[in-house]
Amino acid sequence: MAENIQLYPDGEERRRIMDFIMAAGQTLLENGAEVFRAEQTMQIMARSLHLREFHVYVLTNGIFASAGTAEISEVRNVPVRTIHLGRVAAVNELSREIAAGQVNLEQAELQLVAARRIPFPGGLTQVLSGAIGSAAFAMMFGGGIWEAVAAAAAGGTVNLYLWLCRRLPALIQKITGAALITLVCILVCGALGASVNHAVIGALMILTPGVAFTMSIRDFVKGDYLSGTIRLIDAILVAACLACGTGLVLRAHTLLTGVTVA
Repeated sequence: MAENIQLYPDGEERRRIMDFIMAAGQTLLENGAEVFRAEQTMQIMARSLHLREFHVYVLTNGIFASAGTAEISEVRNVPVRTIHLGRVAAVNELSREIAAGQVNLEQAELQLVAARRIPFPGGLTQVLSGAIGSAAFAMMFGGGIWEAVAAAAAGGTVNLYLWLCRRLPALIQKITGAALITLVCILVCGALGASVNHAVIGALMILTPGVAFTMSIRDFVKGDYLSGTIRLIDAILVAACLACGTGLVLRAHTLLTGVTVA
């Protein structure tokens, strides 16, 4: 059992607890956690650390919280959203340990720092996962072995591209990534005599905003219409970017060669 968890923390300790809880909530949001789950986790941490009168309102891109008689309040903007379920799982595990009284505040802060530093998979892992996922999707949607090979080449290439160009704006990444997928599929399918459609669809699936769309539906079901709308708009924008990138390359190919891709 952890020691030194104050039943009635003083002003300085309350501020420290508040900063810790906000950092934990930000970590969850930044790495793909659901809005209601981030809110629930923050409330559990506050209750377990004896931060009284804690109120929090979480959106997909921001956190608003106060404690006491509004003597402590904090707002955090969370503009960056990625998917790293390892970090989410680490923060959730930390929350359970805090609720069970197994760690004190100092230990929890160290564990949170470690959770935030869990690295993303390296470039080779990204390439392999993109290739395998794309090939599987291509076959799932009716393609054969050669369509799967073309999709794997496109998926691995686009994941390498996105890893190298990760500092670009997200929408630019999606447009150029979809264009690159389409171009690679046209070239490889032309060499193999395979269907471009199945290969392109399979490779594009790894870029589709399935998580954002699913989470928007869950937010709507739970009555959080604002967060649901934000995520839905995000999903629609990403889908539009994928369509633009794919359409541009297909149209350019038709204009240059006079051949419609099939």
